[in-house]
Amino acid sequence: MKLLSTFYKVEDIEKLSVYADGFLIGNDDFGTRLTKSYSTKEIQEVLKITKRLNKSLYLVCNQIFNDDQLVNFKSWIEKLPILEFSGIVVADLGAYRLLDHMGLSELIVYNPETLMTNAYDFNFLAHFNIQGVFVAKEITLEDVIYIGDKKKYKMFMIGHGHLNMFYSKRQLIDNFMDFTESENVYHNRQDLKIVEENRKEDPYPILEDQAGTHVFRSQVLSSINHLSALKGFVDYLVIDSLFKDDDYALSVLKMYKAEKEDLEQIQLIKNKYQEVWDEGFFYKKTIYKHKG
Repeated sequence: MKLLSTFYKVEDIEKLSVYADGFLIGNDDFGTRLTKSYSTKEIQEVLKITKRLNKSLYLVCNQIFNDDQLVNFKSWIEKLPILEFSGIVVADLGAYRLLDHMGLSELIVYNPETLMTNAYDFNFLAHFNIQGVFVAKEITLEDVIYIGDKKKYKMFMIGHGHLNMFYSKRQLIDNFMDFTESENVYHNRQDLKIVEENRKEDPYPILEDQAGTHVFRSQVLSSINHLSALKGFVDYLVIDSLFKDDDYALSVLKMYKAEKEDLEQIQLIKNKYQEVWDEGFFYKKTIYKHKG
């Protein structure tokens, strides 16, 4: 099982690469929920660094595109030395079809967020020769292992970080500021929380970026205690440092690389970043209940 990590600063890649097998990078014209939006020039610079370090680099292009964006996406991909990347993460089947027509199917990693909850759906694109698929974040550990046992290509999985729960393509903070005739100084800020009246002690991180508005779970998913169960089935485990920094990613990566929980280090991280860790949905079946 290989570890992929997000990052904030190009100069931190080298120290993170001691523990990470690869990295995720994107531009906010095509990617969303990014730690940082990197320019085309910066992405090419990072590609050279990761090649020198013999590390993977995945291009995150996980927006839901309209027709104009797909045209721009194609032009952008054509400007990059795309075959030098390890893969391209997409969420939109339109992006998948476009890349397939460009002869890039083997680079495609499909990540539709919540949809891949069973082995049939997970393997649906196997005959199209794509590289792999992200398993849904909202399923149990038992289900992850079952799907992994039946997989027909690479399995990717979010292993650590805040999980996004709700998404709107609308920029809701900007709309509110327009309504109140106020300047929106909150766009792309990563220090915002939304608080519900009946759950004031449980604030949710919220992010408005170019792709829309995203609300995340307040707790941080940690799979550190389940690596022995996962490593036989998951090919790539992602450490997502969104809302944190590269020191955070480094501290977490060290433990995941060692495959050993360090309780003292975990407590230091929790205290420094004022966060709570949990096991996400590993032991929680998610179901819809009809009311009324």
